[in-house]
Order: sequence, then structure tokens, then C-alpha cells
Amino acid sequence: MLSLLTLLVVGVFGAAPVAASGDGCRAGCQLSLAAYYFSGDSNLSFVASLFGMADYRALLPYNPAITNPDYVVTGVRVNAPFPCYCRSLPAAPNPTFLAGAIPYTLSRGETYDTIATSYANLTSAAWLEATNAYPPNRIPSAGNVNVTVNCSCGDESVSRRYGLFLTYPLWDGETLASVAALYGFSSPAQMKLMRRYNPGMEGVSGKGIVFIPVKDPNGSYHPLKSGVCRQ
Repeated sequence: MLSLLTLLVVGVFGAAPVAASGDGCRAGCQLSLAAYYFSGDSNLSFVASLFGMADYRALLPYNPAITNPDYVVTGVRVNAPFPCYCRSLPAAPNPTFLAGAIPYTLSRGETYDTIATSYANLTSAAWLEATNAYPPNRIPSAGNVNVTVNCSCGDESVSRRYGLFLTYPLWDGETLASVAALYGFSSPAQMKLMRRYNPGMEGVSGKGIVFIPVKDPNGSYHPLKSGVCRQ
């Protein structure tokens, strides 16, 4: 039987794995990455600020392909680090899921829709509403809300080789297979692994989130640490 949490996220994102990640988790991990779609209105300082970083240079170790911070091509995915811990919903504290809860400073007139737009499909207005205590018509004009970005720390039942994952929102024309290939996973055996990390996402195009193992700034895969929660 699907949990309340999984059913909620099916409605929010249109794909259960987005919020089923870590459903019933025990612990998280200190590092995960988010693939932020870089638009013509973006700059690295803005992306850094969205993830609580005072200096855009903190992004550079996770983005070795960016050689000129003043010129980033539109459509590039900028990898932003954030901690991935067990969370629960304000209305349902028992079911837990893996996510980053990134403090976001509100400005007058902002809505969950405008905040979600700033995060480029890494979250949604409905998911922000579900994971914050403020109703959408009562968001204060000052203070903070938590921007909830789902994440993965790995799954020991799948592989102990991978413990650092990228949260990647699918855009138009993108699928689990196409994104996996971008990160070096394209063989039949590798795609079988990716499907196990992303149940229900095969065949989905242009919506939802997939979790892809990635290398650290030293160019190595992080092995899964014992005791972290399953995906």
C-alpha cells in the first residue's frame, strides 16, 4: 500500500519516486547536489544565494566545466551542494523523507509559485505548501520559509559504491536514460542500476526528478556510508 507521503508527492510532482526517496528513512547525509538549470536571467551569485552560500566561488569545485564564472551558457546545469537529511511534513510528522530544507528569505508579495520558479523545477509550489506551515494565502511579507528539495543518499540494497547523488529535474525532452547517459551511465547494466535508484521513472519525459550518482570534486565516486538511510 502506498504511504500518505508517496501519494501526496505523486500528486505534487506526477511521479512517486520524487518524494518516495528515503520514505521511512533513519538518517541522511551531509552532502548532495542539485542540478540548477541556468537561464539567461541567472548568475552564479544568485544561484549561490539560493542555496545559502555567501560566495559563488563555493560552487566552483562542483562545476569544473565552468572555467569563466562571468560567462555561463544558458541551459547549463550548475551543481549546487546542500545537506540531505530526514524530514517530515508539518501535517504528518511520522512519515519521513530525504530532502534539503533550505532557508529562503521572503520579500513582499512573494508566493510559493514565485519561489518555486526561482528554484528552476527543483521544487514546486504544491511541495512548498505541503512542507511549510504557512497556507498559500498567508505567506508573511518578511521572515523565512524552507525550500524543500528532495535528494538521495544512496541505497545499500542497490549498490554500496555510490553515496553522492545529484537531484536532477527533467526538462522538456529529457528522460532518465538521456540524463543518465550525460553522467556516464548508458550500458544495459548501468541503466538497470539507474532504474533501481529511480523506480517508476523509466519512460517519463520532461517532468519529475531523477537521482543520479555523481563524482566529488576530486573526481571520485563517494562510497555509501553505513548507517545512512535507503533511497
